[in-house]
Amino acid sequence: YADLVQTTDEPLIAFRKRGACKTTPAHVQRAKNMGHFLEPLVEYLDFDAFIAPGSLKAPSDAYSYIQSLVTKLRREVGISDSEPIKFEDLIAKFQKHQAVIIPTLWGKKHENALHVYLPKSKTTWIYLNLDSELHDFKFWMAHELAHVLSVSLLEKNELDLAEDFADHFAGALLFPEKAAKKTYEKYASARTERARINELVMAAEKYQISPNSVYKELGRFAGEYDQPFKEVRNDKLFPAITQFNKQFPLLSETLFDGETPSADHFMRVAQEQFETHFYKALGEFIRATDATPATISRIMDIPLLDAKSYYEALTTTG
Repeated sequence: YADLVQTTDEPLIAFRKRGACKTTPAHVQRAKNMGHFLEPLVEYLDFDAFIAPGSLKAPSDAYSYIQSLVTKLRREVGISDSEPIKFEDLIAKFQKHQAVIIPTLWGKKHENALHVYLPKSKTTWIYLNLDSELHDFKFWMAHELAHVLSVSLLEKNELDLAEDFADHFAGALLFPEKAAKKTYEKYASARTERARINELVMAAEKYQISPNSVYKELGRFAGEYDQPFKEVRNDKLFPAITQFNKQFPLLSETLFDGETPSADHFMRVAQEQFETHFYKALGEFIRATDATPATISRIMDIPLLDAKSYYEALTTTG
């Protein structure tokens, strides 16, 4: 699912790509370049220039540690363990940790998310592809929040642990232990594979997450408490997940009523929905420098023609 890349004296990069997509050297170089182009925008952010954001003291992939952490986080945002968490509930957490959300319309064949950490300014920039189903988008957003909280793992080049921690944190945040326990009891008593899949789907619908996330959290719960776990064959599970996904529109279709938004409309909706500092900072940077549409194209990883539309909107709306 994801490939983490770290090189000396470069931005720390974390990819989250779709399915079997592989990260190539070209992907890595492009992400590095995007990170370098983001650096000049830092001075235009509404962040404290003197106090660095906090992070976890000693992030651990242990089941009990992650469950305690997500319980604390849910309590802080006022969401009980029996409620689905919304992506809007996580936005304040990104801001608190000086993480800039960059909503994008990259299409279904592009990265789901791209995480760029700039060590010099200690700022994090998170590209989130809105051309994603809501339940998948929430998982990727929670995954990226985990990287924000555990940036020390990336800094220490503990890349496998960083990725495992982020995946397990996201799963637990969206489907915590109390929910897993309740669903596990029904799942374990189901007599057929079809009945077990139905339990996964019902829990996924309630918590607005993928059946695969439910399945993985049930497995972790059973493993932690030495309980038996009846696996579902991939040739049965994956078609059920695909069928589940067909019920939901892309987040971009929901936000823009199925239409392709203008650059100005996209930025206004993105600002309202994600409370992002990005477009304000980008506009101030563009107006204060000799930056061209080509710069926007590189920063946002969009075609030059689209970048010209953003340039016009940013330079005429002030």
